[in-house]
Amino acid sequence: MFPISGATQSYLADLNRTETEIDQAQSEVTSGYRVQTPSDDPADIPEILQYEADLKQNQQIQSNLASAGSELSSADSALQTAVSAVESAVSLATEGASTSVTASARTNLATQVQGILQTLVSASQTQVNGRYIFSGDQSSSPMYQLNSSGDGVTQQFSASSTRVIVDTSGTSIPIAETAQQIFDPQTSTGTAATGNVFAAVTGLLTALQNNDQAGITQSVTDLQSADTYLNQQLAFYGTAEDRVTSATSTAQQLQTQITSQLGNLRDADIPTVSVQLTQSQLDEQAALSVEAQVQQQKNLFSYLG
Repeated sequence: MFPISGATQSYLADLNRTETEIDQAQSEVTSGYRVQTPSDDPADIPEILQYEADLKQNQQIQSNLASAGSELSSADSALQTAVSAVESAVSLATEGASTSVTASARTNLATQVQGILQTLVSASQTQVNGRYIFSGDQSSSPMYQLNSSGDGVTQQFSASSTRVIVDTSGTSIPIAETAQQIFDPQTSTGTAATGNVFAAVTGLLTALQNNDQAGITQSVTDLQSADTYLNQQLAFYGTAEDRVTSATSTAQQLQTQITSQLGNLRDADIPTVSVQLTQSQLDEQAALSVEAQVQQQKNLFSYLG
């Protein structure tokens, strides 16, 4: 075996280095990343990993906020429907309280009130993605049902609501109330509290069915209190929606910031790398061309020499 000259060794080393530079540049151009493995830049790896983790966490927060926003929108819509239903009940109660209204007319009004009660129970059973959003922590079933005669409601169970959404700062945002809190507030002794929506509507229904003018008149006051109370619950959801919207905006801004910081560390400078790739390829071609010319000039005597 003939020994390899120093010039040849130098040539091969330069060629190998050029090919390595070409491979690296091509990899960066193809992937878009300057740092693809820990060996590419060991000093920056810890910070890159942290930014990647922060980005994933932020993306999850945004996904959670989007889901919460959808649920809050549905809740808001359901409660607006409920408010309209209660206000219709106030109008019917006012009409029914008149001394000129006959028992037959009050029976007809009672039929309309039954429809309002059904609307309110349906609102309490609002679902989003298969979850009863007003059933608290037992969201697989509706908390209230219309009873078999259609003139009252039955509470299936009692449950609290602990659902919150967390923003990018770690602050918790309450996003749900229960049907009991919204439609059926009760005193410490278990009786209907002021503003109880179900009690006010069923009270009107009973008074109309019994042609009880005094009871109907009282229902007007009870329903007005229920209307005020229900609007307060609607305000809870409006506030929650505003907070989720603000949190979403903050998360989006943070994602842009993290993405930029991560890109500064990890991403390749494509224009610069492309120029380097072209230059390295030209260097490789030139070196191979020179070597080919040298080989053509050699003959058997140069090896024996």
